[in-house]
Amino acid sequence: MSTIIESYEQQYSNLTAEITVLIGKISNSQGGEKQGHVRQVEKFFDEVTELLEQMELEVKELPAKDRQKYKTRLTSYKIELSKLQGDMKRSKLGLSSRDELLGDDINDSEDQRVRLLDNTEKLERSSRKLEHGYRVVLETEQIGAQVLEDLSAQRQTIERSRNRLNEMNTTLGRSSRVLSGMMKRLIQNKILLLVLGVVILVVIVLAIYFTVRKKS
Repeated sequence: MSTIIESYEQQYSNLTAEITVLIGKISNSQGGEKQGHVRQVEKFFDEVTELLEQMELEVKELPAKDRQKYKTRLTSYKIELSKLQGDMKRSKLGLSSRDELLGDDINDSEDQRVRLLDNTEKLERSSRKLEHGYRVVLETEQIGAQVLEDLSAQRQTIERSRNRLNEMNTTLGRSSRVLSGMMKRLIQNKILLLVLGVVILVVIVLAIYFTVRKKS
């Protein structure tokens, strides 16, 4: 278990290093290049957040003797992440750490820029969520269409099977009627043979009777 957490820690270290480098590039870039760095950093922030969530789940599964140690590390990672996010905001605004320490000297326009930036980030997050929701809706629609197509194919298969079954029932009905007719004719023939046999027997008996009577 600790091996997995150590792997997460290594990934965290690599990601935060990348974020630190990109934040420096944001401060020294303009226009489209700056926006590209900003998007890349935001992507790394999302990955780090997911990584910390995975680490937190793994820490909960650790034995009590190891849990506290990793919980302390996890807390420090979260603090470091918050600091990086603050650095990111300052870089986007073009502010230095010295400017932040001299907060009383920052004028109202800079405060408005901070609030505007926060609102912009919220709008961007909302936009990403809407895009994700839209993709989910499209995927759901595609799945629904596929399900309907499968159901339609199954219905056609069932209808064909039902038609074949009806044809078989019709064929069996005709066969049953033919067999019934054959059985009736067979019974009639047996009755005729029986009657004929009785008649022949009566004729033979009468012939014997009259022959014996003449001789006597």
